[in-house]
Amino acid sequence: MPELPEVETVVRELRGEICGEIISSVEIFRSNPIVQGDLEAFQKQLTGRKFVDVTRRAKYLIFHLEPGRYLVAHLRMTGKFIVSDPLPRPTKHNRVWFNFKSGRLMIFDDIRCFGTLEIFDDLVESKSLQKLGIEPFSNAMTPDFFNELLSASKREIKSVLLDQKIIAGLGNIYVSEILFRSRIHPQRSSDSIKNKEWPRIIKNTKDILEEAIKNNGTTISDFRRVDEKTGKFQQFLQVYDKKEKPCTECGTPIQRIVQQQRSTFFCPACQE
Repeated sequence: MPELPEVETVVRELRGEICGEIISSVEIFRSNPIVQGDLEAFQKQLTGRKFVDVTRRAKYLIFHLEPGRYLVAHLRMTGKFIVSDPLPRPTKHNRVWFNFKSGRLMIFDDIRCFGTLEIFDDLVESKSLQKLGIEPFSNAMTPDFFNELLSASKREIKSVLLDQKIIAGLGNIYVSEILFRSRIHPQRSSDSIKNKEWPRIIKNTKDILEEAIKNNGTTISDFRRVDEKTGKFQQFLQVYDKKEKPCTECGTPIQRIVQQQRSTFFCPACQE
């Protein structure tokens, strides 16, 4: 599933491609993405509206429309947006076409059909968005925030960093990298994290996400940018998917364990 850097990459590219475009019609080729279920209402609520901005909240894309309305999308496993010149017919995995008055179109393509599209007049109507925690780049992400929330928590630190109700947008790949760079063992309980370690975790979270965004995210399997190019941050991963390969810092073989049904990669020598 695309994580924060991949979604931010898509947001920035879409903002440059579609802002100012007016939707002339919407064609739906498969109903799965339309969460609210009424396909005709979905089409009517978007037709004639102009894209004025594209932003992100956690792993959600938010399309700002004029007159005031929002299209909220989640890519899930294989969803992607493609901006294209006119096409004669949809391809196999095209799910929705947003036709523009300019003649171009934006395609929502999704091989596995897990991606979602929703329309809101006000973002407070979205229950999914309201459940999200703080953003990793937010000023609210401080040692005090974690100490107040987790001082008595026995939850494993990796589980906490992956909890979207605490920090919104982090996923498995980047949390493994954050904990490696912070020299924190992924199975440590949250209440064992020392005061001097939280600033390290916070700084490495922001640094790694910024580096990933700069490199257009990480392509492990299906992630593609709007222009169909892949991300490049996978070239800089130090532990994720590196089982038995030597640690870049000490040479100890990287280990893999399973936490919450997800693979975790770490160095048993560097991470305490």
